[in-house]
Amino acid sequence: MTKSHCFEMLMDSRLPGSEIPAVVALLGESGFLRGETLHKLLELLHIEPESARGFDGEEAKWVDIHDELATVSLFDSSQCRVAVVNNADALVKTYRAQLEKWVDRACESSLLILHVSTFPSNTKLFKLTEKNGWIVDCGLPTGGGKSKTPSEAELKKWIVAWGKQRHGLRLEAVQSKLVLEAVGLDCGLLHQELAKLALYADDKGVLSNDAIVQHVGTWRTRTMWEIADAMADGRAAEALTQLERVFAAGEHPAAVVPQISWSLRRFGVAANLLLQAKRTGRPLSAQAAIGQCFWGRDAQLAEARLRRMGLKRASQILDWLLELDLKIKGSHSQPQRAVFAIEELCIKLAS
Repeated sequence: MTKSHCFEMLMDSRLPGSEIPAVVALLGESGFLRGETLHKLLELLHIEPESARGFDGEEAKWVDIHDELATVSLFDSSQCRVAVVNNADALVKTYRAQLEKWVDRACESSLLILHVSTFPSNTKLFKLTEKNGWIVDCGLPTGGGKSKTPSEAELKKWIVAWGKQRHGLRLEAVQSKLVLEAVGLDCGLLHQELAKLALYADDKGVLSNDAIVQHVGTWRTRTMWEIADAMADGRAAEALTQLERVFAAGEHPAAVVPQISWSLRRFGVAANLLLQAKRTGRPLSAQAAIGQCFWGRDAQLAEARLRRMGLKRASQILDWLLELDLKIKGSHSQPQRAVFAIEELCIKLAS
């Protein structure tokens, strides 16, 4: 089976093959693209995300992953057993021989998904994975061949397609260039900015070029990240000061909510994953739960932030964000009341 790029799956809902493989390697540094590709992969394979067992490659032992993949369910022997290993580079380094043996002769109805940053093509494991599984490039698309330079043309196509598919936007090619120039080569940030632009589009998803220039990128994008970080750290005074600055610059409160919600929602998801694991008796480390929701520098900071919040309070974030969204669209739709609702959430996270 051949190597494919994640855009084929995300934009065209096209799998690299017709049958569930023994292993899938999601290759690349972009945690956003790896996460979106994982969700799309499970969806296209008709696998419930809850049935996929998560492991942290820096801590997990191969024997535990092997048992998860090889143990047949007592209730449904035909159910596909799925193990998702985040930070799998460490696992590959420690258990390369065992992985090679598994990929060569995997049990039926099992799927091993590896999140790897590097996967050299001259290794036996790569060649076995290419033969018996799928290798999905989750990095930025390049010009093809041996080129490592990101293809702006492909990224602009993705911006148009992703904007329509996920955010209901109808962007022109020239507008995708405006977005790319303002935000840069980061699909996670591009996704977030497209979500914000959707708030300013008309009922057909159309925006003017001037609206895009006014609302996308700039210092506001960085400030939103800083506000979300301050809220997660419990630095309420700093978060409120930054919010005041954003509102004074003319940003509508309804445009602020999706941006900070996207960042904070990940803590709620991670906390609920850990609580669910405790209830069901299935071991799940904090690193494994965090690895499913965060990447890069955020993943390094998330554990301390979750510990500060406490699992019980962090698990309430999803409800708080839903409550905030309903308020902004209803009782607190006026800017002054919307500001109050956002400040209220800030205090909840800090207390």
